[in-house]
Amino acid sequence: MLSPAARKYRKTSFMVLAGYLVLFPAASYVADRIHPTGVVLWMLAVLPVLPVLGVMSLMGQYLRDEKDGYKRDLAVRCLLWGTAGMMIVHLFSGYLRLFGWKGQLFPFCELFVFGGFMLAAKISYRMSNRVPADE
Repeated sequence: MLSPAARKYRKTSFMVLAGYLVLFPAASYVADRIHPTGVVLWMLAVLPVLPVLGVMSLMGQYLRDEKDGYKRDLAVRCLLWGTAGMMIVHLFSGYLRLFGWKGQLFPFCELFVFGGFMLAAKISYRMSNRVPADE
């Protein structure tokens, strides 16, 4: 059962992420057509980041509004696991390059790792805190 804060977060974050689905292809299309440099390149690159910042802000609002301490704690723990996974992959790829690797990880690898670690944390916490059904 979702709390009112969780329902609000889910609804608004889906709307904000829909903006990402518009801004990213639009910025990519413009970049492919005009081959920007300098300030225009930076402005195009920041456009798809804005919805992600919006979702981060919404997560902070959710944590503020959520009254259930367990749900709030679970969200924070999942965010920490996601951040840890993302940081590990970023550091690993940095050390690979430092030690001579000329390649690169696929685009947005850290973002996928963040989501994967968050999902794995949520599943593991849910499984470890299961309440047996009353019989």
